[in-house]
Amino acid sequence: MKVLTIAQDKQLKDLLEEHLAPIGFEIEQITDPSEAIQRFEELQPEMIIVNAADFPEHWKLLLKLLREEMSKEESIFIILCGEDFPFEEAAKASYLGVNGIIKNDLTDKKEMRRLTELFKRYRSIQDQRKFHRLIPLESDRLQLLFTNPQTMAIVTGKLTEISIQGASFLPSSRAMIKGLKRGHELALCSLRIGRDIISLNCRVTRSKNELGLRFKSFATGGHHKLFNFIQKHSERSLKKAVS
Repeated sequence: MKVLTIAQDKQLKDLLEEHLAPIGFEIEQITDPSEAIQRFEELQPEMIIVNAADFPEHWKLLLKLLREEMSKEESIFIILCGEDFPFEEAAKASYLGVNGIIKNDLTDKKEMRRLTELFKRYRSIQDQRKFHRLIPLESDRLQLLFTNPQTMAIVTGKLTEISIQGASFLPSSRAMIKGLKRGHELALCSLRIGRDIISLNCRVTRSKNELGLRFKSFATGGHHKLFNFIQKHSERSLKKAVS
């Protein structure tokens, strides 16, 4: 599934790939809307994401051109906007056939979820259940430990989000992850899942305030244990609520 992003910030592609690539999306970014118009027939994306703040006039032309050829179900058009996006512009977008308008801060997990939900509303994402993401609660007893290969220090912290594909990790202190950069491999990490502890290898995909981690391989049985744990989260939450 192809996503075309039209925005000036090149880091947007990395952010989208981190969240959408695991569920089958291929991301392409264009920083010049004129190029996007010229290549419309060639690209044929299933979803287009345009930052309206970067291109306040071009998004209207892009959306109009798209709807002349494809319906809202055939190609999804999303506008990224700031807090000051005028009501009149939102009304124009609705009239032209936009699928959704979301805030342009996609580091906010709520906005990223809205983006995927908008796609799911019009298309079925392959294997949605497999890549379900969980925001851990204290009662989940999820914890990750690993060694910083740059300093050999033990890194502790909090998992803020996890799926069977990867996780977001907030270290106890920034000093613990000194020197870690995107692409670094983390060998022999220890992940506690309830009463179990499994070993796995990870790769760093983001190294700002939180670490983005992609799970590369699991010790025997570890992948299955994590999958079952995530899938049974709703069942555990329900039991806790009625107990």
